Amino acid sequence: MATLASSSPTLLFSSTSSNLLPLSHSSTFRLSFSSSLQSSSLSISPTFLSHSSSTSKRFSNHAASFTITATASLNKKKVLIINTNSGGHAVIGFYFAKELLAAGHSVTIFTVGDQSSDKMNKPPFNRFSEIVSAGGSTVWGNPADVGSVVGGEAFDVVLDNNGKDLDAVRPVIDWAKTAGAKQFLFISSAGIYKPTDEPPHVEGDVVKADAGHVGVEKYIEETFESWAVFRPQYMIGSGNNKDCEEWFFDRIVRDRPVLIPGSGLQLTNISHVRDLSSMLTQAVENPDAASKGIFNCVSDRAVTLNGIAKLCAQAAGRPVNIVHYDPKAIGIDAKKAFPFRNMHFYAEPRAAKSKLGWSSTTNLPEDLKERFEEYIKIGRDKKPIKFEVDDKILEALKVPVAV
Repeated sequence: MATLASSSPTLLFSSTSSNLLPLSHSSTFRLSFSSSLQSSSLSISPTFLSHSSSTSKRFSNHAASFTITATASLNKKKVLIINTNSGGHAVIGFYFAKELLAAGHSVTIFTVGDQSSDKMNKPPFNRFSEIVSAGGSTVWGNPADVGSVVGGEAFDVVLDNNGKDLDAVRPVIDWAKTAGAKQFLFISSAGIYKPTDEPPHVEGDVVKADAGHVGVEKYIEETFESWAVFRPQYMIGSGNNKDCEEWFFDRIVRDRPVLIPGSGLQLTNISHVRDLSSMLTQAVENPDAASKGIFNCVSDRAVTLNGIAKLCAQAAGRPVNIVHYDPKAIGIDAKKAFPFRNMHFYAEPRAAKSKLGWSSTTNLPEDLKERFEEYIKIGRDKKPIKFEVDDKILEALKVPVAV
């Protein structure tokens, strides 16, 4: 409804909530008006804001008709990422930083250790120029000295993607609280769930009380009002420096058997790292929805161990020879012989879907093709590799291997 008072230039208008643009807490809203009163029409035009989205609504009644265009401007955040310098989690911080920068946020990525170390010559660290060229900052040091390393700079959001126990993470949590950070995020692990007879793992399932990540999660909950914890599993993506799909490619391209412990029907979860970074970004941009949340940072589909081998072979365009074995019967530690857990180990991202409106984009067949192209590009298919553990297993199974 619109009402015009002839003796006053004031415009009064009202509408039901269904006709109004919904705004999140992290958005600001502004309308500017220019009007001309000619006959029974009123024109209202908006002033557009930078980096914004807009929605138009048309209202009418017998006296007047007009269009309101509402513009929501994203509230930019300053984000600090404490990033591990090894293992599969290192690539999470890399992707998260790039996604935040693309969305217009300010990012500093703090990598544990020394910039001149040999580790920094490996992915994803040797690609940090991509972060700098996108407007981000990179620093190195000891997380215990985070305040001095960042020079007293204040941040809206702090993510710890490094520590696995409270001793490692407490200094970052305490500094972030003192420095006035409004939101604290932590990369935990789905490995803290206790084995269950009812897979998949969902948020709220029982965890191992003695797991280091659990102590960190509890301390964050006690310290921050706005916090969120993310529990990833296995991941793939360009820049990952932990063997996952490469383990299978190494054997497939050399026509060697792919040795899988047990039946190969065990279920697990492999996510492209872009899914993990998108979930984190949604938590930054919608902190109220993410607050006090535990999120399984995984894709929404499981895959069998046999299935991984078959999909890797499909990506490589080659056949695969899967050989199963019983690790205990031949005296082999499956943890040293195979890159995945020898059990059902998978979770579902139920909380991210319901609380954040998140959806997965992982597509293993296509994502593995991308990974195989990179595998060939870096020449790993030609690299001399020893298969001593494999040979021991094959010898015990009396399976001959072509030289």
